Amino acid sequence: MNKLLKLAIISCGFVLSLGFTGESLAGNIETEIKETGVLKVGVRDDSPLFGFGENPVGYCVDFAQELANSLTQEMGQEIKVELVTSTTPTRWDLVKNGSVHLECGPNTISPATETEQNIKFSQAFFVTATQILVNADATEESVSNGTIGIIAGTSNEKDLRVIYPEAQLDNAFTSRSEGVEAVQLGKITGFASDGILLGGTALALGVDPASINFVTPLINERPFCAAYGMILPGGDDNIEWQATVNNAITNSGQGKQVWDTWFTNLLPYIDSVLKACQ
Repeated sequence: MNKLLKLAIISCGFVLSLGFTGESLAGNIETEIKETGVLKVGVRDDSPLFGFGENPVGYCVDFAQELANSLTQEMGQEIKVELVTSTTPTRWDLVKNGSVHLECGPNTISPATETEQNIKFSQAFFVTATQILVNADATEESVSNGTIGIIAGTSNEKDLRVIYPEAQLDNAFTSRSEGVEAVQLGKITGFASDGILLGGTALALGVDPASINFVTPLINERPFCAAYGMILPGGDDNIEWQATVNNAITNSGQGKQVWDTWFTNLLPYIDSVLKACQ
């Protein structure tokens, strides 16, 4: 197994105060939004910092509101936000069948996924890497030889299957909260997910930062890097909508303000990931 590099993510990164298929199923998206006065956005309820809680809060919730504000000005009428709960399995179909106009969450940008799912990812709005949450007393040997929990169907599962034998991977977990708790109870050695989501989940659960560590699996001396993008309808019919969302992410002053609100305190973590992924 390749060398594992332990990063002190908690101390430097989590100091917190806490555009369908080729043919559009819903017609022109901006026309639909104007006719209905509603922007429908898929948001997670299990992803701290992005969308979390029964009445979700996070970057994606605030971004949706700022996008609606921008559309309100552009269209000359009030555009309201309708949040729709999305999950790892349902996120693709919510966009493809027109239930939402975009899905905002921790979606790893992948050209292969765009082709497979007939969707389009937006410009990247965050970077992270696959990491393994372990108890503070875990050794490199125990992490190398122990059982590692993962959520089935995620990019993290694909990553770990490159370096771990199948017998050491347990993909029966359905949530990060479940995985973090299993580590604390000693049921598994570690739980793998995107580092930013692991840290946010531990924070939300009230885990003592001193009781855990993060291990970063490496392949060819590099971590398994991931950039997050929003899920948008694919196809030529939706190019204008894709451009609208990308502009809100990268060029809008309001979009930058939303990003700063949620992620400025994480710049040390983001910088460490960017350097490792170069």
